[in-house]
Amino acid sequence: MKTVASSFLLLLLGWAIPGHADPQPLVVGQVHLSFYTASAAVVTEVLDRLGHPLQVVEGNHPDIYGRLGRGETDLLIASWLPNAHGHLQAPMADQLVEAATLYDDARLYWAVPSHVPAEAVRSIDDLKKPEVLARMDPLILGVGPGSGLMNGSERIMQRYGLRTAGYELQVAPAAEWSQRLAEASANGRWMVMPLWQPQYLNALYPLRILEDPQGIFGVDRAVVVVRKEVWQQLPERTRVVLGRVRLGVPLATELERRMMVDGQPAEQVARDWMAANPDTVATWFRE
Repeated sequence: MKTVASSFLLLLLGWAIPGHADPQPLVVGQVHLSFYTASAAVVTEVLDRLGHPLQVVEGNHPDIYGRLGRGETDLLIASWLPNAHGHLQAPMADQLVEAATLYDDARLYWAVPSHVPAEAVRSIDDLKKPEVLARMDPLILGVGPGSGLMNGSERIMQRYGLRTAGYELQVAPAAEWSQRLAEASANGRWMVMPLWQPQYLNALYPLRILEDPQGIFGVDRAVVVVRKEVWQQLPERTRVVLGRVRLGVPLATELERRMMVDGQPAEQVARDWMAANPDTVATWFRE
């Protein structure tokens, strides 16, 4: 009887065998760019349905990884590995578990509007041609201070000698960055766009990715990473279901487009998509 009573007390206190206690609260970290928000909304909806109370914390890349390393967030949606975010995750890599891969073929790149002739500008090297310099906007705007996009773009500027050629790279607010592309697409102006996929702008404007002969940007996978000590305390069902969540680049792009173009809140976008795709969601939650 003493053993049974003790076990019952442990159950009441939430110290029972992992998987039997109530799902614990989780602090979710995400970078405050809309494509992260769109994908994260699906993952947080899954965790909510699993019974986890959630707090979402947003910030720029260095801020969110700093919070993750200090234990101020429990998981991050999503880390681009091994290239774009590898340097940010490296100091804490041994403290993290890769819980789910949301999509492969996550890519950073430079692009130009498709009205810029391919015979004139096919690669980043072509930006230095005299005839291209005469037409191309010398100001190149990117987003996300400390991001893989900006760090890689700085390397591009250096290795391809673009500053010497007359180009300038700056960080801009996301609204200004996207507006420049909208204006250039409307008036036929030549400009260079540091960009990535998934990104809703790829669905709105015809763009051409520039070849990168020096291979500055690599191809990544977008991973949900969880602090190891948190992962070990999660119910087994949470670990299994979370590990099944997969979106893909086309879906992640469409979710963000619904946010940014249709003006729908991220939470509603996630719920609407999950409601419209019950078979896919059922495979995540199957027993």
